[in-house]
Amino acid sequence: MAATQPGTSAVTNRVYLARLQMLTIDGGLLVLRNYADQILSAQSVSLSACVAQEKPTITRLKGRNIITQVQYDVLHPSGGSVAMSDLDITLIVCLLRNLKCFGLNPNFNWNSSPGQSDFSIEADIYRLKSYRNEISHISTTTGIQQSSFKNMWMEIEQLLLRLNSSSVSPLTDLQHTISDFNSCHLDPKAERRIKYEMEKWRRLEKAVEIDLKLLKESYKAIKQTQTKRHFEARKRTVKINKDIRINRDKIAKIEERLQPLNNGKTI
Repeated sequence: MAATQPGTSAVTNRVYLARLQMLTIDGGLLVLRNYADQILSAQSVSLSACVAQEKPTITRLKGRNIITQVQYDVLHPSGGSVAMSDLDITLIVCLLRNLKCFGLNPNFNWNSSPGQSDFSIEADIYRLKSYRNEISHISTTTGIQQSSFKNMWMEIEQLLLRLNSSSVSPLTDLQHTISDFNSCHLDPKAERRIKYEMEKWRRLEKAVEIDLKLLKESYKAIKQTQTKRHFEARKRTVKINKDIRINRDKIAKIEERLQPLNNGKTI
């Protein structure tokens, strides 16, 4: 998908990729920040209060390396209260998925792609995250072909508009903002910022993959230990049952020898 077509400028393909990155990161962040802010406002709850209420969950996520130390510090600033504008797209997706105060479906399967007919908020957040993963793995050297760019742009644009319409007070200028992403001048500063955000996402994704691998290895080791203990316990049970049978047979023989005495006879 990222290969350069004959006669197509590699620079143009890199521009296509940068615009997709802007749409996903900047567009996604605008929509999700507004959605999360509307949810909390409807409950008359500030982001700081939500974070305080969900401290056990946030601590657990940090312990599992799903939230990094840097992100944890963002949620707990030393000089004041955390604001929605402090959250990047990686952190806000994590909070939406895991904190009860945002009210997403707790039974949604975040480990499996949603069906094509599923246009729930959870499904579109999943899709946005998946597109970001896909885009982050496209080479910035070769970029992306125009046909792939157009298809992906249309799909991401549609899901952003759907997510925006789910807010109590949707962003009124979102369509204009999206169009601007597709036509604005890309200066070196903007490109560096987008590249930094993508690198940060890849590092976090790698950390989660490593953590998941360690968890699986730990689970495997625990399972092997339990299996070994179960086998040893079973062996002990078999031996005990065997000893019981042997002793029962011995008792039966002794009782048989004592039977004549019980009847007043000599053995």
